[in-house]
Amino acid sequence: MTSREIIKSLLAKEIPERVGLQESFWPFIMENSWGAQGMPPGTNFSEHFNLDMRGMGWCSVPPPRPDLAAVIEEDDRKVVRRDGWGATFTFWKEKGGTPEHVGFTVTSPEVWRRDFRDAVMGADVRAGIDVPTFKAQYADAMASDRFVVFSGLMIFEEMRRILGDVTMLEALLLEPDWMDDFNSIITQKHIESYELIFSEVGLPDGIHIYEDLGYTQGAFVSPACHRKRILPHHKRLFNLFKDHNLPIIVHTCGDFRPHLDSLVEAGADCIQAMEAKTGMNVVELAKTYKDKLCFMGNIDVRALESGDRNRIKEECLGKLNGMKELRAPYIYMSDHSISPNVDLADYEYMLELFWANCRY
Repeated sequence: MTSREIIKSLLAKEIPERVGLQESFWPFIMENSWGAQGMPPGTNFSEHFNLDMRGMGWCSVPPPRPDLAAVIEEDDRKVVRRDGWGATFTFWKEKGGTPEHVGFTVTSPEVWRRDFRDAVMGADVRAGIDVPTFKAQYADAMASDRFVVFSGLMIFEEMRRILGDVTMLEALLLEPDWMDDFNSIITQKHIESYELIFSEVGLPDGIHIYEDLGYTQGAFVSPACHRKRILPHHKRLFNLFKDHNLPIIVHTCGDFRPHLDSLVEAGADCIQAMEAKTGMNVVELAKTYKDKLCFMGNIDVRALESGDRNRIKEECLGKLNGMKELRAPYIYMSDHSISPNVDLADYEYMLELFWANCRY
């Protein structure tokens, strides 16, 4: 079976000849670590490590107020930038990681309605999509044997980057009408973006949505809040994908177990990355959800960072063999991304374990 066939089968909750293989790598891993360990410059990790999937494209709502965009501060280490939503972030130049939140403009329903709502509704999604470049990337990607996904944010991530965490979390409880209006418009813009791409570029093999619903101690909002404020909009967008027979992978950091049933109801086919540090264990989850979901991830990156080969073997084979014994659909990868703290030789050792034990 090709990589495309294996991932398609797993996302359909079927059991192919082997477990799938995918990975994510922190930016600057070459510059900060692996380059000095012998990895050639410009290495394509998907090809070099024989991964099964390939991502391309990125969908998010175009900034409605380009007049607000500006570089606020810059030095050798960082750049502080304000975007077209009036949100300001610090981006690091030589290391990966989440941008630091500095400040936000859309912090009340009054500001939203007065300064942004009409601009968002009238925004042309084509302005944020380079269709000719997308077409060229698409042709190259689909010519390979790898499973190709288009990627994008969804409303929880859009709220976070536009409103900031404090305003977002307070408004979800205290300003439900504003949040419903905001999320409806944001979701509509996502639908318009994907409809444009599907009609003028083509259909991928699947969709990979980024939607961080949790942190190390639990979910950001209650299941009841999620079902009222988030689930209806997930369903709207996911229904579009289902109309095109596209399987849906949902990436979420943190402990999102309280929202698993809602994700299934929305139409998710696969969950990723199941961070081990939050207490999530893919084998335990599969005992309940293996007929409803494919699973991607949960290999504890802290074991890889330790350099302890016995610990690496126990972590990797424990979960790989556990999923095989359950005959649960599984795509093997870390519980988020490979950091520069993982030695290249230890990552390669993990892959040796995988290839020697990956057949169902």
